[in-house]
Amino acid sequence: MKTILTFLFIALSVTLSAQNGVVKGRVIDSKSKEAIIGANILAENNTGVSTDINGDYILNLLLGEHKLRFSFIGYTTKEITVSVSANQSLTMDVALESVTLDLDFVVISAGKFEQDLGEVTVSMEVLKPNIIENKNTTSVDDILQQTPGVSIVDNEPQIRSGSGYSFGAGSRVMILMDDLPILSGDAGRPSWGFLPVENIEQIEIIKGASSVLYGSSALSGVINLRTAYPKDKPQTKITAYHGMYSDPQTKDSKYWQGQGMQSGIQFLHSRKIGNLDFVIGGNFMGDDGSFGPTINTNANGVVTDTSSSKFNPFKVDRYDAESRARMNVNLRYHSKKTPGLQYGINTNWLLSESLATLIWDNDTTGLYQAYAGSATRTKQLMGTVDPFVQYYTKKGGQHSLRGRWQKLDNDNDNDQGNFSDVFYGEYQYQQNFEAYGLKDFTTTFGLVGINTFGESQLYNGDNPEGKNTAKNYASYLQLDKSFFDRLTLSAGVRYEYYQINTETAQKPVFRSGINYRMGQATFLRASYGQGFRFPSIAEKYIQTAVGQLVIFPGADLLPETSYNAEFGVKQGFKIGEFKGFIDGAVFIQEYNNFIEFTFGRWTESVNIEELFGFGFRSVNTGKSRVTGYELSVLGTGKLGKFTINTLAGYTYTKPISTTPDYAYADGDPTANFQPVTYLSTSSNTENNILKYRIQHLARADVELQHPRYLVGLSYRFQSAIQNIDEAFIFVDSIDPTINWGIEKWLDEHTEGIHIFDARLGYFITESQRISIIVQNVTNLEYAIRPLSIESPRLTTLQYTIKF
Repeated sequence: MKTILTFLFIALSVTLSAQNGVVKGRVIDSKSKEAIIGANILAENNTGVSTDINGDYILNLLLGEHKLRFSFIGYTTKEITVSVSANQSLTMDVALESVTLDLDFVVISAGKFEQDLGEVTVSMEVLKPNIIENKNTTSVDDILQQTPGVSIVDNEPQIRSGSGYSFGAGSRVMILMDDLPILSGDAGRPSWGFLPVENIEQIEIIKGASSVLYGSSALSGVINLRTAYPKDKPQTKITAYHGMYSDPQTKDSKYWQGQGMQSGIQFLHSRKIGNLDFVIGGNFMGDDGSFGPTINTNANGVVTDTSSSKFNPFKVDRYDAESRARMNVNLRYHSKKTPGLQYGINTNWLLSESLATLIWDNDTTGLYQAYAGSATRTKQLMGTVDPFVQYYTKKGGQHSLRGRWQKLDNDNDNDQGNFSDVFYGEYQYQQNFEAYGLKDFTTTFGLVGINTFGESQLYNGDNPEGKNTAKNYASYLQLDKSFFDRLTLSAGVRYEYYQINTETAQKPVFRSGINYRMGQATFLRASYGQGFRFPSIAEKYIQTAVGQLVIFPGADLLPETSYNAEFGVKQGFKIGEFKGFIDGAVFIQEYNNFIEFTFGRWTESVNIEELFGFGFRSVNTGKSRVTGYELSVLGTGKLGKFTINTLAGYTYTKPISTTPDYAYADGDPTANFQPVTYLSTSSNTENNILKYRIQHLARADVELQHPRYLVGLSYRFQSAIQNIDEAFIFVDSIDPTINWGIEKWLDEHTEGIHIFDARLGYFITESQRISIIVQNVTNLEYAIRPLSIESPRLTTLQYTIKF
């Protein structure tokens, strides 16, 4: 009986399999011929699969005729009718075409999955590799300043005036490299030179609260640098450059001989070796900076610095100078045994030395010289090791497990270095339901854990040994659904738990967004997002001094919260072969328990040497609000033999304190000291504008490329900062040893700053180019933050070869 049943079962299986057929093949990009990973193939009976890591698919179908639908974000959907016969294996390779009006701009950061730029529900900008390379970008913060709505103040990123000056602690903008945070674990600040400028696929900038997907530091937005993996053809690229700084406009401020110089080399090699993706890159740079040499004097007080006038890329003997070497390796393996499985490890290491300055010595002869005690020499070692595993299911699911160990060791010459280890882990499961018959629906779920261990005499406000720990655990869920090929809805929630030493905080945050396509290329959008940021170790426990200016710990700091709302419209256009987007947006962001780095009286000292107990401290300043609007244009295309790329925009913000009388600390009537408030600590309280904010920003970059040459022009405008800490003026006036001239500088520089850069390149061959790049063409003498002068003109000769 058992034998008969077995025979019948086998016969039935053979009969059923004979009633099925197989359609298989590969889905590729019609232009690049690269495989499209995760493309969806759906039959009319809701049977479907997704392509694997190689772009391949296998679909089992019943006998007969079927209409197959091939689709992927950023590509035109293609429908193909196939006829399936018994025991037939039909090969069907499909090439999908990129949607014409999206400029080939597909972004990931908005929802952690690939989306058309025009269909996201938030404001985003995208920087492509050509502008980064052609402007000879040596540090990512330089190119970010070309982005509408973004400015960098003392290495700290601002998006739409969401933050001011914070002494390098507590960023409100999350900086990511391949979706993993790169901010330091103790101070929450970026190390821009660590990011691999030689291997950037694109930089995505989200404007507005993004805490649901990216956590605490994404209160004002996100900057996500995405590196590139190998294409089918191996690539090697080498760029060498040498530049020279011009003399400052104020001739009396130059106390040294010769010119400051900058020299470096970048390289990248990427290739596929069987199932292995291999990338190696590096950057080596020596930069004199634009300041003068460190001051050495003889017994008569005469400056003796001639030995420091010669350029040595390995020696840091000038203020603002830097020498660095960085290497990175990316490895990714596609499993042969398990289709859809990939795993690998990425690592990036930086060794650098720099001599950073905080305050100029004076506003005439000392603009390019550091005020005594305000320069810090730092020898930095920073590295990351990022293991990962990803698995793509046949039904549109994706499991991702990613980790990062980030090491930071800042050896400062003032015996206040800082060391930290950050351990990051994230599990993410994402499901596209196309294969289940639910079109354009994606869910994203994740779990995050971060542990930081820091040790520093700089952050010893909580314990004399300066040992601090931080823990951050979170879970998040986001839903994205499109309807009728026109309407896109997005909603998400995150629950976050944070702990520094023994202090804890926890809070849920929510976001939602809508995007409606009115015409072929007209998109309306609206979004709402909440933000939550726990103060960093540095903000809570820093204890140091800059000259006579004391920095006090803010141990009693509370977390700050916010919400961001925006309405925008994006209009696509096409003029011949030139195509692009014009984008407009109005926005508001409100903060509660807003954290600002503020000058006040924090102790009851009566000594003038201790400035009567006055100093700087991070404090909760009550409530604030930023409102504004933004207009930007992004375009690319051809006019005759010329390829044109353009990015431009204007941003206006009105950042105000809505609680200007709120007291951060009590006053002392007997000593005639007022309570510490926005009004008592600000240099200019007109309209209650927040300190260190830039209200008007204009950015523009245009590049024309011919088969034999290229020419480009960049423009940046930013209005003068209206309001700074009154403390700088106060200290300047009461201490006879200080002559910063800050009040005079502010009075003389009220019209804003216009900066021009230019570049001209000539293609020696198809793979070799020589270029001249000039930054600050007019050699303008300017300060974004008063007391910190920016670089004069830098003229660079660049040579690039690709093979």
